Amino acid sequence: METVIFFVIVAWAIRILLNTLSYAEVWWVKEYRWDRMRIHLRTPQGKRFWWPPRRRPPITPKSTLLVVLSLMVSGSIVWFFPWVVLLRLLIADLLSFPMTWILVLLLNAPVKLYHTVLIALAVRKLGSHTSMTVIGITGSYGKTSVKDYLATILSAKFKVLKTEASKNSPIGIAEVILKSLKPEHEMFVVEMGAYKIGEIAEMVRMVRPEIGIITAINPQHQDLFGTLENTMKVKYELFAGLAGRRIAIVNADDARVRTMAGWAGRDGCDVWEGRIRTTDIKAGLDGISFTANFGKVKADVRARVVGKHQATNIVLAISGAVAAGMTLPEAARATSHIQPAAKVLEIVPGVNGSTFINDTFNNNPDAAKAALDVLAWGKGKKYLVFQPMIELGAYAPKSHEEVGSYAGNICDEIILTNRNFVEDFARGERKTGKGVTVLSSQKAAVRIQQNVTTGDVVLFKGKEAEHVLRILCK
Repeated sequence: METVIFFVIVAWAIRILLNTLSYAEVWWVKEYRWDRMRIHLRTPQGKRFWWPPRRRPPITPKSTLLVVLSLMVSGSIVWFFPWVVLLRLLIADLLSFPMTWILVLLLNAPVKLYHTVLIALAVRKLGSHTSMTVIGITGSYGKTSVKDYLATILSAKFKVLKTEASKNSPIGIAEVILKSLKPEHEMFVVEMGAYKIGEIAEMVRMVRPEIGIITAINPQHQDLFGTLENTMKVKYELFAGLAGRRIAIVNADDARVRTMAGWAGRDGCDVWEGRIRTTDIKAGLDGISFTANFGKVKADVRARVVGKHQATNIVLAISGAVAAGMTLPEAARATSHIQPAAKVLEIVPGVNGSTFINDTFNNNPDAAKAALDVLAWGKGKKYLVFQPMIELGAYAPKSHEEVGSYAGNICDEIILTNRNFVEDFARGERKTGKGVTVLSSQKAAVRIQQNVTTGDVVLFKGKEAEHVLRILCK
């Protein structure tokens, strides 16, 4: 009997350890924001927080501290409380998730103070760098791609600094300035993300851009913004705070962004709406080409990125480069140096002679449909591994139904990574009668390994789908 109890204790302690690591990973994904975590807990996946998927957070100071402190609290409960050991383990288990919430709230105060100091130092350093043009980029999606493309184009003529990866918050921008800004930099390309009113305005006050680019508006993060009108107001903070020449570049293909262009014109900005247009677009798995037209000037554009929708992102980047001082031919030639972004429609060799499309960087309704359009180019059977979309608010059911219907017309098999909005997705897909399966990462990888053959194509969409891809690529 004692042996059985011993193994139960060991197994339970391991469960608490693994759960704590999983909770820390979720907090990292949600950027340690209680508002995003609260939304997550309302989903079917979030409601299973006592049995979370087994994952580990990246090793960062904050995630490490959260795990260590959580385990110290759990260990203290097990070690010091005067009850039978199994009861102590039960209490430690039940409190493990609430404890991470409390610790995150406690850690936020000193972290916020630390961030305030770093931001002040960054603003001071940037203020002494008077000869640099700052370009801000925001939107519901496409920000990172446009930022990377613009920085690549500008680098053909100028010394360029850009924000790293998805560091699109005030502290992320501050860290880039303090770490990487040099006297020789002539251009600073800044991606700006936000979850509530005032966050982009704060970043605009930090860096004072004179050129702003808004990529697109869709229902992403509606659980936080509330309405699309609020999303537009938040993103418009970039144009509202422009300094100097106040050039506002907009995606003329997006009706909501065109509305914002009207606001910018009313507020005295120099609005670039469709000034550079595209013709003769050709897109394939080897890249994209088109003709850019700026008044009477034309230039051929070629870039090694996948997807017809990339023409819009490239044109926005070219527009930013021309506004910053390049000619259209200079900017068009520089597009040949654009490289595919990691985890954005990245074509990689798959198992059994198949092809994998890694599009796990992000997920939203428009990006999902664009990725499915690329999948449709495949010659063999087409598979989709899809993470249901998050934080779409009231738009979630309709968005999942639409994407499900779109996927059903293209895919031979669809695997979802969790049960969030599975009924809505299946309702859309049901029109094609192919069926939807919800599988864990391990089981999804086994299914693909067993079924795909030469010529088949598998699209991995969303961050959770990356776990499946990693298993297959081991």
